[in-house]
Amino acid sequence: MKISYCTTCHQRAWQLVQTLPHNVKYLVKNDIEMVIVAYNDNGVLPFIQNTYADYLGDGRIRVIQCNENKIFADDSAWSCGYVKDIAHKQATGDVLFNLDADNFIDDELHQTLLTLPANTLLITKQSEWLPDGRSGRIGCHKSDYGKIVYKDKGRNDDGDFIHQAILARLQIKQIPCKYKPIPN
Repeated sequence: MKISYCTTCHQRAWQLVQTLPHNVKYLVKNDIEMVIVAYNDNGVLPFIQNTYADYLGDGRIRVIQCNENKIFADDSAWSCGYVKDIAHKQATGDVLFNLDADNFIDDELHQTLLTLPANTLLITKQSEWLPDGRSGRIGCHKSDYGKIVYKDKGRNDDGDFIHQAILARLQIKQIPCKYKPIPN
């Protein structure tokens, strides 16, 4: 089963510098890709071209450059849900997994995604549910994306996505999250 790790980046290429050396170990030509949306961030593509040219060349990493002058629901110039939707729609995998620029892939997550059935939403648990970003690691089958979609909901994009999945009667599966994200 093909997996797409969907990553968004807005002025945080410094996080990709720290997470990509670990995360690229999981990428496999034609099977496991990372789709990075560089939203109003012109530093991501040159960094990837200079450091991960082979991954760009064979499609293990794809960078979508998106420059817009847009104001979102919370009056900001950035909306997690809106940009995550772009990444998910550009992904070619059977399974789509939101992996923020500050997040790491781990073995259990990767193995779970390889066998994730349709009608299932995968959420990685954060220890003690601390607000450290691990709860935003959410995945679903591409066949389910459309029934549920990321939307411009301000800081509640992940909560809204999970709520849509519950209303659509997707099974919720949780697994532990081994690595803390990089602090913002």
